[in-house]
Amino acid sequence: MLLVAFSLGPSIIPQTNITSPVNALLTGLNFPVSLRFAPDGRIFYTEKDTGNIRIIQQNGTLLPTPFATISPVFTDGEAGLLGIALDPAFSSNNYAYVYYTYRDSGSFTHGHIVRYTANGNTGSSLKDLFDVTSSAPNTVYHNGGYIKFGPDGKLYATVGEFHQDQQAQNQGSMTGKMLRMNPDGSVPSDNPTAGSLDYALGIRNSFGFDFDPSNNRLIATMPGLNSDDKILIIIRNGNYGWPTCVGICNDSRFIDPIVDFNPIVTPTGIAAVAPNSYIFGEYNTGNLVQLQLNATGSVLSMTQLYNAPRGIIAVELGPNNKLYFTTPDTVYTYDLPAKPVANAADPTLVILAVVVIIAAAILVSYAALHYRGKLLTRQQTNTGTPR
Repeated sequence: MLLVAFSLGPSIIPQTNITSPVNALLTGLNFPVSLRFAPDGRIFYTEKDTGNIRIIQQNGTLLPTPFATISPVFTDGEAGLLGIALDPAFSSNNYAYVYYTYRDSGSFTHGHIVRYTANGNTGSSLKDLFDVTSSAPNTVYHNGGYIKFGPDGKLYATVGEFHQDQQAQNQGSMTGKMLRMNPDGSVPSDNPTAGSLDYALGIRNSFGFDFDPSNNRLIATMPGLNSDDKILIIIRNGNYGWPTCVGICNDSRFIDPIVDFNPIVTPTGIAAVAPNSYIFGEYNTGNLVQLQLNATGSVLSMTQLYNAPRGIIAVELGPNNKLYFTTPDTVYTYDLPAKPVANAADPTLVILAVVVIIAAAILVSYAALHYRGKLLTRQQTNTGTPR
């Protein structure tokens, strides 16, 4: 796949002259970091620092009693109760999965996935599915933790490198990777490497990815350090360069980002909202941004849709054509379709149009010259002028 990087600073085109389609669904919350939608209309979400899995009822009210509480949970820095996913067959098996961090007796940080069975609004029958350990003790950053089921029925998970950069290129480690597993935590037989959950590597940290149902494209965000935040198209066995390459590499060993941000904005959640169209959040700026690609993954436009009063964390496409996004204390809805300013023209279409116009001009010129030649011949014949 040919990926063309689109590098930019903060000059995203703002959306103007519209009535705000944003509404606050619930306020005064405790760091709602990830959310999912049950088929019956309930919304399950995780609180980063309390260990609580909460449920918003169909009428938009918050149940006072948590679905379940993870304990102990390690919450320093970026750690905590991070990701949640509902099984594609949730209507029949009631399985809910969560990713959280904990500390062992040696002060190593673990990323852990467990599965609950929903008994109404209560989680039960806890089952351990996955565990990964940091390569150094006392880490608090780059835990990853976002989980989601793909269209293939597999559970995908991002695991950061736990602030140990070189682990992202260590193929013997599950840190700094995008992982792919069966719903029971086992390794799929068709993973890139036999016996390994690793699906893609060279990922510093990510807290947002989604699948475009129109083409099964897997798109993800990746914050940088002091420069080069990225949006990536993740492919099987792809290597995204961290920490060997920080920005746009132009190195055949690595896959360049489709968007490279300078200065950094800390992109977080991202959701596919239409074919080749995505909306993502920025934690540093509070911006909600629409990204439009063409069919080959090149950037056509980026448009700021909204600016939240605090940093954006989760961004998810929900039912009834609504986008849901969270800040540290609020769940918002955004009415779709988004209506950004007109996209920039696809460069390939512009080139094609120019070629067609030139060809048409040549054809018209040829026809005109041919007609003129015939006319002169007739005139010469009628006047007896020799050819």
